[in-house]
Amino acid sequence: MKGPNIAKIWQLWRQDLPSDGGLKEPFPYRAWKWLWQRIPTRNTGSDLFNRLEETDWDVLVLLDACRYDVLNEVSTNAVINRTRSPASATPEFLSIARERDVFDGTKYVSGNPQTEDNRPGDVEHVPVFEDHWANDLSTVPPDPLYHAAREELATDDEKPIVVHTLQPHFPHLSSIGGETCAVPGGLHPIYLDERLRDEKLQALLANGYVSLDRAKRSYRQSVRYAWDRASEFAATVAADGHRVVVSSDHGETFGESGFVEHPVGVPLADLRAVPWVVFEPPTDTETADDVSDRLAALGYVES
Repeated sequence: MKGPNIAKIWQLWRQDLPSDGGLKEPFPYRAWKWLWQRIPTRNTGSDLFNRLEETDWDVLVLLDACRYDVLNEVSTNAVINRTRSPASATPEFLSIARERDVFDGTKYVSGNPQTEDNRPGDVEHVPVFEDHWANDLSTVPPDPLYHAAREELATDDEKPIVVHTLQPHFPHLSSIGGETCAVPGGLHPIYLDERLRDEKLQALLANGYVSLDRAKRSYRQSVRYAWDRASEFAATVAADGHRVVVSSDHGETFGESGFVEHPVGVPLADLRAVPWVVFEPPTDTETADDVSDRLAALGYVES
């Protein structure tokens, strides 16, 4: 049975909207999640953290809740590689990072308020969310984070920089005419019924108050927007001589194996498969002096 069909079964136990908020997922969904959360895993054996420890990076961009496969589909300017996160949600990601000392000694430029009380280790915390929460967007857009990261790069301490954006995480954003806005008709509080705006997204999706198809199409647009901003920033910073990695803390689900959004502690591939893209700084190369050298540089070898 396919995942979306399982998700529809959960909706047979749909919860009524409480008058004072606090909507919960249907009981079978919560029981299913409870079972998955007890599957033994080796969270600290993350491909992502291993790669970061093996790579001499200057800047890391973490796109919150970015699935590898969706970014691979929407990207038109890069080859998107895949790696595995140790977590299925941000709090879990931050805790495991702290346990492994992955980001110790870095500047952590954050748009995510969760990093205030759940620091990812011994980092210099730069809480961009404190001054750049956009009420009209119901989130922190990425541009202030990238601006703050450039300012940190201009200092002399040469600490690696982590930029933890909130996109493509809900609420979903897009760009029209160069202006950041909610995805028109998408998954954003301004397009939700007033009674739904204060409820948790996972509960809304699991109960069927928001369709999975609408959520998936809106998310795709948010991934495209997040990548456009991130790749522009990464290319510019790489051109200035810095190696930049773009990845994510976890993925997202739209009915796969019966799950929606990104529940904590669920070792599902769609929640752990995240992108890995490296933007290399330009290198000095010797000028080819003759035709044979130029052919070799293009990959042609004389037989």
